[in-house]
Amino acid sequence: MEEISKRESDSSNPNVIKLKSGFSTCDSRYHFEIRSDGTGTIFYTEFYPESEEYIHEVNLTELTAKLEEKVQAQINFQREIDGLEDSEIENIIQEVMVETLEDFFWNEINQTPEDPFFRSFDDQNEWGAEFFCENGGAEELEEFLELCVLTERNISEPDDYLIIDSETDCDALGLNDSSYWSERLGELVEIGCQYFKPAGHRYDYNDGWGDRLSGYSMYSESISIPLKEAHSAPTREKMLGMKL
Repeated sequence: MEEISKRESDSSNPNVIKLKSGFSTCDSRYHFEIRSDGTGTIFYTEFYPESEEYIHEVNLTELTAKLEEKVQAQINFQREIDGLEDSEIENIIQEVMVETLEDFFWNEINQTPEDPFFRSFDDQNEWGAEFFCENGGAEELEEFLELCVLTERNISEPDDYLIIDSETDCDALGLNDSSYWSERLGELVEIGCQYFKPAGHRYDYNDGWGDRLSGYSMYSESISIPLKEAHSAPTREKMLGMKL
């Protein structure tokens, strides 16, 4: 499918305005069209002719008027700076419409499909966050947890780990299900989490569409405190930790 960004009339209904353009995600390039009858189509170019229909409430008469105004302003600007060959006008029209309609897609259409969330290049920096604390630092939380482990009187499984999960939309804050647990440590971890408020999350691919929200699952970021050091620490060191 050829890269296009233009206004057309629908051959089946001449009264329907149709705009065509494309957008780039982190993984691919797609084409889409939007029609003044309140419908549109996203084309999956790697799997052509597979496509997805969507509905919208955009006034295409107003949108095309804004596009034409923006194109004309750019043409006038270029003529004032260094003159403009007639052969360059078509390139300006193409560039302005491609840029404008791609921005329009992300701002107005991207959440419309039943399975939304195409990931743009701009999403890369927000695609997850490493483990951090809203109060204090992650290193301070680790030191607190290491002290809690050090003062545990009887560690039944010294090769295990104390694992703390951050809170996400899907998971609760606190001890991981596979973490070492004792009633005392559970209470101390709860106190630490209430103060430090650890956060952070990641998205792991789940074998779905690479560019879609459903293609990834959200998971908590976590930190792990090994119990082995605390278990083998001298009694004097453990007693000192209890005083602190």
